[in-house]
Amino acid sequence: MNIHLQEADRLKSIFLASMSHELRTPLNAVIGFTGIMLQGLTGEINDEQRQQLTMVKSSADHLLCLINDVLDISKLEAGKFELITADIKLDDLLTEVLNTVSPMANLKKLPINTDIQEAICLHSDSRRIKQILINLLSNAIKFTEKGSIKISTKLKDKTTLEFKVTDTGAGITSTDLKRLFQPFQQVNSDLTKSQDGTGLGLYLSKKLANLMGGDITASSEYGQGSQFVFTLQSNSITINSREIAAVVV
Repeated sequence: MNIHLQEADRLKSIFLASMSHELRTPLNAVIGFTGIMLQGLTGEINDEQRQQLTMVKSSADHLLCLINDVLDISKLEAGKFELITADIKLDDLLTEVLNTVSPMANLKKLPINTDIQEAICLHSDSRRIKQILINLLSNAIKFTEKGSIKISTKLKDKTTLEFKVTDTGAGITSTDLKRLFQPFQQVNSDLTKSQDGTGLGLYLSKKLANLMGGDITASSEYGQGSQFVFTLQSNSITINSREIAAVVV
């Protein structure tokens, strides 16, 4: 029985990877050409056409994110996922993250408050850290109608970096918290029913955090807001070019 299950799982991973690759090529063409049209490189467009093209590009971007998530998950489950590590300046990384999510927050007039320990450098996978933080912040913005979002960083010890994303949104019930990091799971509330989502983002983010020697946990008070804590491990963390061991007690 176990052999059959393993073979079925292997075939599933192959199918998902193949499907993802096949879908990405035409989708990238859609995104590329709509981008060209929005820039006016194919001729002038009116406001209605711009609005329609923007909707097409937004939907295509969303679908591409889903496809990339499925591809990442298939690699993780097949044990073929590799982190690409390099030296990272944390403040530069967080600037990129905030630049990505700020337009969404601005549309809802939600401030993103920061409590960032500056001048931290570490050796890790920049792309995956950004992927996790963008997912956590996007969720916070998506499910918050009023109040604010906050992101903070903290050095837990000489090898552990902690991020906290806090919101004043809809909150999550204790029942939903228990299954929050399972694939294809979404919380149940009147607000979340009106929001787009795949149920893959948190599952993938937690897997990536685990791969980096860390974790993601969630706490919430229903109707009041939620907090997500993301930790990662790095054997090379410095502050102002000094080893962190020299400044962290």
